[in-house]
Amino acid sequence: MTPSVPARARPHGSAETVEARDARHAAEIAGLRRELLEARKLASLGELMGTTTHEFNNALTTILNYARLGLRHRDDATRDKALERILSAGTRAAKVTASVLSMSRNRSGRFEPTDLVLLVEDVLVLLEREMMKYRVQVEREFAPVPRVSANPGQLQQVLLNLLVNARQAMPEGGRLILRLAHDPVTGFVDVTVRDTGCGMPPDVMRRIFEPRFTTKTGPDATGKGGTGLGLTACREIVEAHRGRIRVESAPGRGTAFTVRLPSLHAEAARRGA
Repeated sequence: MTPSVPARARPHGSAETVEARDARHAAEIAGLRRELLEARKLASLGELMGTTTHEFNNALTTILNYARLGLRHRDDATRDKALERILSAGTRAAKVTASVLSMSRNRSGRFEPTDLVLLVEDVLVLLEREMMKYRVQVEREFAPVPRVSANPGQLQQVLLNLLVNARQAMPEGGRLILRLAHDPVTGFVDVTVRDTGCGMPPDVMRRIFEPRFTTKTGPDATGKGGTGLGLTACREIVEAHRGRIRVESAPGRGTAFTVRLPSLHAEAARRGA
């Protein structure tokens, strides 16, 4: 029989080694999560820059063409028309600039009181021409809603992703309904993005929030989509806001994503509880 080892003679390093290994693994996982989040941010920024560049190109083309028209034709009527179109295109470019600056300022991790109507409109400015190009009619159903405590840049990333997905689901055109609603009983604010596109079967809908799962073969003509990272990132962002995201869909009946967030008052009440 092998003699037992006295307690004082037993090695003490094994438990400490396990703890150290667990701590190292946790640190590695946290580091990978940070890298993945940064990769998602860069992907979102790349899509944003592509959209912005396209919008500016349209505005500059209009300005240049009508400037040439005004220089070629000296009559007052033609010059007035050219100046009106130049003013319209310049105003459009200024709106795009303001929207991009708003998104770039909000790329920190800070939460602040956020007006969802203004936030939604900022994102729509960047996609207005794209929606027109693909014959997508945007409809707003905005009820009065209170502000939410949020990171505006992160929520803009969520909305940009959901709006682009909705547009891609309607390659032949359709209706995109944006709805804002508030439930005073629960204190939650709902942001719904509904399309009249192709919809999803149940087996696809169950997997859409899985990392790397995608139904797309790659980026479309505008350079958007195909990574499978978008909806996973959306869910993580919404959950970090103590909110929820849900989806309703059926083949041929379109898809609706609803982001539910606690209002500023509800969040303050929760923290005071």
